[in-house]
Amino acid sequence: MIRRSLPTLLAAAVLAPGAAHAASIAYIDNGEVWLASLDGTRKARLATPVVNSGGATERWLDVAQSDGGRIVAVRNEPGKIARLSTYRIWEPDGTSTVQGPLTSPAGWAIYAYPLGFDITADGKHLVYGFSNSSGCCPINFQQGIYVHLADGNVLDPIVITGQQYPSLVGQRIVAASGSTVSVQNAGTGEPYGSQFTPWLDTSGTGLDLRRTDVSANGRVAAFEAEQWSGGQQTVGKIGVIATQGIDQAVTFPAAVDCYIPASGVAKEASISPDGTRIAWTDAQGLKVAGTPATADDPCVLTAAPVVISASGTH
Repeated sequence: MIRRSLPTLLAAAVLAPGAAHAASIAYIDNGEVWLASLDGTRKARLATPVVNSGGATERWLDVAQSDGGRIVAVRNEPGKIARLSTYRIWEPDGTSTVQGPLTSPAGWAIYAYPLGFDITADGKHLVYGFSNSSGCCPINFQQGIYVHLADGNVLDPIVITGQQYPSLVGQRIVAASGSTVSVQNAGTGEPYGSQFTPWLDTSGTGLDLRRTDVSANGRVAAFEAEQWSGGQQTVGKIGVIATQGIDQAVTFPAAVDCYIPASGVAKEASISPDGTRIAWTDAQGLKVAGTPATADDPCVLTAAPVVISASGTH
């Protein structure tokens, strides 16, 4: 997750003095949480895997960073059900006092989450996608989004069905429904509202839509398009499109409309709040580059890709 506000104490470890407002990227590397400058030259490890009370090691699985500088990461023991996941939050001053369970309502036999993970701009709510199923017979399924207060409580989250793979623009959720990117309606109790408006149709790609990320200024969107075969992802592309805000229809031809040049399967797209940088992972690792400014395809990047970590994700 790329953000412009770097936590103050962490800046001392990552960036030179006086650069507390420089851009940073939070990511997962071998089960650890890391923060790095966008050129990859300065890095700080925020958390290592945790040994729980049973003696098992819980690895960090996903991370998000709010526009205000709050960082949240989720961890679990390999092979354990998603309901045993927990999260930890780092404040903008570098302290960490909030942690708790990443909860879900009871009643399902199999839980899969987080499928998409983000934190609102004010740092007060977590959103994460899920895909759950019941026991036999018949087998029932439910897919959607959980919204949870980021205060360490053990309460069940609010459930929003019909949408998947959430990300956030401010307090509002951007999510996938089939091949359509939809935006949570304003003024409906976001991020709790269940009313969404279709925003971008990706059916023309011929691939399955996964997660979308939109810059905080609403000017750039990146979507992940994929294809699976035999349980393995065989195709992963990241499309980048110039937009006029999440309340304005995406019009074509767009000033930017292209696929990121990548090595192998590309996924896990993240756009900086000001829309000038894009991060993703592919066969070469976690990369950061300048967002494209033209409709040339593949994308002509305004700054060459930098590999932050060959084993970095999310």
